[in-house]
Amino acid sequence: MCVLHSYIPSQGGKDAASPRYIFTKLSHITRSIFPKDDDILLNYLNEDGQSIEPTWYMPILPMVLVNGSEGIGTGWSTYIPNYNPRDILANLRRLLNGESTVPMHPWYRGFKGSIEKTVNTKVAGSTYTVTGIIEVLDNTTLRITELPIRRWTQDYKDYLESLAPDTKNKDKVPFIEDVTCQGDNEDVYIQFTLSEKNMNIAMEEGLVKKFKLTTTIGTSNMHLFDSDGKIRKYDTPEQILEEFCHLRLEFYCKRKEALLKSIKLDLKKLENKVRFIRCVVDNEIIVNNRKRADLFLELRQKNFDPFPKKKKRAEPAAVGALEEEENEESPEAAGAEPSDYEYLLSMSIGTLTLEKIQELNAEKQKLVDDVEELENMSPKSLWLKDLDAFEKELDVSNAILCCYASFRVLLLHLITCQL
Repeated sequence: MCVLHSYIPSQGGKDAASPRYIFTKLSHITRSIFPKDDDILLNYLNEDGQSIEPTWYMPILPMVLVNGSEGIGTGWSTYIPNYNPRDILANLRRLLNGESTVPMHPWYRGFKGSIEKTVNTKVAGSTYTVTGIIEVLDNTTLRITELPIRRWTQDYKDYLESLAPDTKNKDKVPFIEDVTCQGDNEDVYIQFTLSEKNMNIAMEEGLVKKFKLTTTIGTSNMHLFDSDGKIRKYDTPEQILEEFCHLRLEFYCKRKEALLKSIKLDLKKLENKVRFIRCVVDNEIIVNNRKRADLFLELRQKNFDPFPKKKKRAEPAAVGALEEEENEESPEAAGAEPSDYEYLLSMSIGTLTLEKIQELNAEKQKLVDDVEELENMSPKSLWLKDLDAFEKELDVSNAILCCYASFRVLLLHLITCQL
């Protein structure tokens, strides 16, 4: 959801950088995950009289499955692997169409190794074996181009160097001769040499096993707060998806209701503006050389709808949401005040024309079409529309990443050729 806006040093272990040195910005895909239309439905918290972030955001797909989760608390711990957003999208569409979900398996973007489900495990839930990539270059040279998930490059390099000669310990018998590490935050590139004898030993034992290139991840400890704020254990990622689906559908019902109310309010305001301009053009209402109090009385007498204004709490930028200082109430508010007709009286003289009437009528027709379209859409249809929009943004994001990856591969190839 965030785009790197600076260099990020190590993120693992005791050498992790301080957060204040990391700068990011919102990705173009973020708003497709957190639609702006949902901002008005969120429950914003209050701190020292100022509105801050909401209790929680409402994405269009469960981000805990996209990003994974790991943590520990009093009496509880949790570990949830990452899953492919496209697999999640496909299963959400199945649920919305009344179909059964398809089992999902852990997936990590950019990971080039293998993730295989362990068969006949005695552990509850599913267990997966994650394997890195090691290649034989010649009789004495090996190259590692991928480490298993949850293995840091620096930690693994330290492990290999523990197998290399130690200048401080002459009695140590090394298994490998030297280690070269040319990787970075994106790619792993570790090359080392060893004798032909040790190469044969490693080959017999298995290179992956000998050099500890496997880890395991499981789904037996997936604990999350449910929609009621209670900790619950989930046996499968599909269970998390199904519970999220029920809650998200409730919000689409609320969104449809809120949007219809907002659009109809804008429609009523446009109708009043068109009527007001026509009255001015036809000299039914004279605005020149008159007191605002008199105009207010005439507008109320002619049954123009008042639009009271109230101060709106300053909502924080919910993943980029625009702030507004004021929010209009329903025109049915009792006890109209002069300020309730400000939306008419503040119109400049240049807008009191027939051309402006035509322009407002065009806007009004668009709102009428929007109301009709929205009324004909079910909450499920709204969700499917958002999923389609997100998938398009995901395609764009992946295309950018592929171009970037191709450039990096070419650059790495040029570096290795020079060496």
